[in-house]
Amino acid sequence: MNKETIITILFVLVSMNMYTQQRLIVRDSLTQKPIAYTSVWFGNEAGRYTNESGMIEIPKGTKQIQLSHICYETKIITKVTADLHTIFLVPKSINLNEVAISAKTPKRIKTTEVGLMKSKTQTKHKGANGFEMALFIPYDNTWAETPYIHSILASLDYSTHYLVFTEIKTPIYATLRFDLRQPDAKTGAPKDESLIGGGIILPSSQKLGKDGICLICPIPFPQTGVFVVVEWITTAQVSESCNLVPSLNMTLDEKENRTWNKKTFRGMDWMQEQDEPVYQNEEAQVFYKGRIPSAKLGLKISK
Repeated sequence: MNKETIITILFVLVSMNMYTQQRLIVRDSLTQKPIAYTSVWFGNEAGRYTNESGMIEIPKGTKQIQLSHICYETKIITKVTADLHTIFLVPKSINLNEVAISAKTPKRIKTTEVGLMKSKTQTKHKGANGFEMALFIPYDNTWAETPYIHSILASLDYSTHYLVFTEIKTPIYATLRFDLRQPDAKTGAPKDESLIGGGIILPSSQKLGKDGICLICPIPFPQTGVFVVVEWITTAQVSESCNLVPSLNMTLDEKENRTWNKKTFRGMDWMQEQDEPVYQNEEAQVFYKGRIPSAKLGLKISK
């Protein structure tokens, strides 16, 4: 082919790509500001996140979308039309009386760890877009006073040799959202309400250190117990099954499994890790020896 033919073909391909996706902006209904990292589910086990500017491209032919963010009311658009350019989400009204944020900043803080950070690492859970993992940490009734939560801890693995690259040739490093949530009184699953203003974002360009994610203001440990939640986010156009970096280290030594997971882009709500179908087949039973992996997450608290 000559040069002119190649240029023509490239132009046609670019033009086709422009018209196969519809660009939308997601904004706060009160402030009009764009909402970054809103999950947008297209159905059929597909979905993406808005980028830092609140923008997302919707594949052509998408008939319905569901938008969700921990700080906003979930919204379902039943008809995606060409003239739809901006979507407004309504902020949630949340009562946090039991875990009111404290302005206490003592000069010297002696902290201790709770959770599973010191447990032996025996397996890993690979990251995936729209995937959330949570560990429930109960309140200890032997505490003389209610402790304050200062940091969120997570045992992460940033290595890439174990990944199987089917869709991509190079690893994709995920942005992580860390959050604290109370358990639902009926289901025991994490509530769709953040205790720390929507969570704390760790950009994909940064690695989590041993000190974890520090809270801007410590909060009292809820007497209902608290979930430590980590969510994998990427704006790359990959499927929910695509492996992301980092993975979360897991232990098999816990007698009581308090780990839950959620697959947003498969349309699945929270489930206990022990209910995962993958652990029910014979091969998994042999590998895990009948044990269920627990997430190595934790907290630094002061008393």
